Amino acid sequence: MKKNVNKHNVDYVKRLAKKLKKEQNISHHEALNLTVEKFGFNNWKHFLNENKESIETKKHNPYDKLSIVDINKLIGLCHNGFSNGNEKIDSSTFSEIQKIEKIRAEIKKYFTKTKSFNLKRSSYGLKHELERHLGNYVTNGELIYAMYLEGYKIKRCDINCYFNISSVGLKNLTISNKLLESFKVSWEYELEDYLKFRKRLKKFKRNKYHFDLIISLLFQNDIPKKNVYGVIGAEIGETSETIKQWFTIENDESIPEEKLIALSKIFNFKPEKLKNF
Repeated sequence: MKKNVNKHNVDYVKRLAKKLKKEQNISHHEALNLTVEKFGFNNWKHFLNENKESIETKKHNPYDKLSIVDINKLIGLCHNGFSNGNEKIDSSTFSEIQKIEKIRAEIKKYFTKTKSFNLKRSSYGLKHELERHLGNYVTNGELIYAMYLEGYKIKRCDINCYFNISSVGLKNLTISNKLLESFKVSWEYELEDYLKFRKRLKKFKRNKYHFDLIISLLFQNDIPKKNVYGVIGAEIGETSETIKQWFTIENDESIPEEKLIALSKIFNFKPEKLKNF
């Protein structure tokens, strides 16, 4: 049974082989074969074939060529965070390009840059928030690396650091999982009953869409609406102010069809069910 060799990191295996070569005074090729055999591979060629995809990814790593400025600012960065040493960053450490790109995508969706550092959440706390949102493990170093690539400033604090991110974006990311999971609950019948009750009231406000009513029914003010608008806006690429305006439309104005479809997926309703006709 093959073991996960540091996610099949070829460089990692080569380092082990180099150490074994010195210890047993054998050839480099023999050391490579013996090393991969310990992990369940037949030989070095077998290991390379199994790891062909990761090798190709590494060859095309767009982050391999960091500038001198980048290298100096990221000195000591590894998966755990910043070490106390002065080791230069090796971009091959963060060779899972697709994972880094996913982290960067969420950063773009939820965060905006501010003039000052946000000390409410360190990189370690922030990486946990992203883990919950992505549903995948994220290392402290991967989060720091991705934030730096997105142009955020870094304020070091031991192995962790802080970034110049807005508190609103941080709050939106923190509640995003709870919010998006809540929308998956089926409450169509409750909505219909609530609408019948509201229609009997003289001051019933007839919006073109059910969004604002759905939020009021579902959350009962447990989550501030501004944050609800912010999360939904982040998920479909709109500002929270635009979402707020869309959710309270009363006249002939309409939500663009492609955005309505995106919203219907978040709310787990067919687009036509969201219209209050």
